[in-house]
Parts: sequence; C-alpha cells; structure tokens
Amino acid sequence: MQLTAIFETWHLGDGNYPPLHKGQLVNLSFEFLPYSLSKSSTPKASKFEQIEDAEYRFAGTVLKIYDDPPKSKVVVVQAETFRFYINSFPTKSELLKEGDGCEGIGRLLFDHYIWVEFLSNYKDPPDLFYSLRLTSIRAVKDEYSNGDITEVDSMEESHGDWSFYLVAFDGSDVGTAKIPLTFRSRAI
Repeated sequence: MQLTAIFETWHLGDGNYPPLHKGQLVNLSFEFLPYSLSKSSTPKASKFEQIEDAEYRFAGTVLKIYDDPPKSKVVVVQAETFRFYINSFPTKSELLKEGDGCEGIGRLLFDHYIWVEFLSNYKDPPDLFYSLRLTSIRAVKDEYSNGDITEVDSMEESHGDWSFYLVAFDGSDVGTAKIPLTFRSRAI
C-alpha cells in the first residue's frame, strides 16, 4: 500500500505527533476531508485512487457511524482494503448510514485526534491503523505551486513558513514487528 497524506504543521505544536523523518516506521490512522461526498444508490466497485499528491477519489461502504458531540458524526468508510474516517462534510451532503455505499473526492489527512484519542469510546471499532514506512516529506507553502514545495529529510530540519507537509508512505516493507502508535509518541 502506498499513500500520500497531509500533515498539518499545527500537529507539532499541539504535540499530536513527533517531528517525522524519512525512513521512519509509523502506525497511523487517517481522516478523509471530502470536497464532494454522495450516497451510491447502485453498488459500485470499491476503489481508493490517488488523483495527485494527497487528493483521492473513492467508492466504498460505510462500516460504522459514531456521534461526535455536539452535532457532528464520525463516519468510518472502507474503500478497497483501505479504511478511514470522515468527520467534516460538504454543505448539503446526504446523511449516510451504516451499510450505505458512498463515493467522494477529497484530501487524505493524518488523524487529527478524533479516532486515536477517542477509540475507547467507540463500540466495536474497525481497525483504522496502518503500519507504514515514511518514504518522503515535502514541505508546502500556502500557494502550493511547484516553487513552494521543498523536499526535506526531517520535519525537524525544515524551517520557514510551511503550511503543511505532503508525507508519502509505503506499507510493503515494514516487516512483522509491532510498531507503536505514532500519535503522541516521542520521535524515534
């Protein structure tokens, strides 16, 4: 499994994640931030396809829905073999229920804490954690043009006005060792 996800720089200040580095083994869950999201009335082939960088298109099935007080929901989706959660929804998107087919386009993000921190509150939670090797880190400025992207080996060495990082992963070479959760861990 190869993925690219957005790591927002505020995670470092909040202590959600340690500064990451190229080659590091991580154990992460992911959030999907949809630009578009709709119910599928007819079954579609399950897919999770990269459009560019951390932008993906998916078709999948709603596995679970949990309340996120006061008014939001945590919707867990499986698309192919990949599982993620959705916690922010486009305006006027249809309400989803468990078992619904759904499809969308959006960005893949590091779990900002909703899944990993409240996991013990969710009844029969699906496993959303993936053991992966970090293969590249690109620091991105606001404009997100080619001139505003810089490849770095570590988040510790990059300084500047970065808005976020594009972090690429590969799950094919992680071995069988148990990797502790990366959320709120110390740098390895």
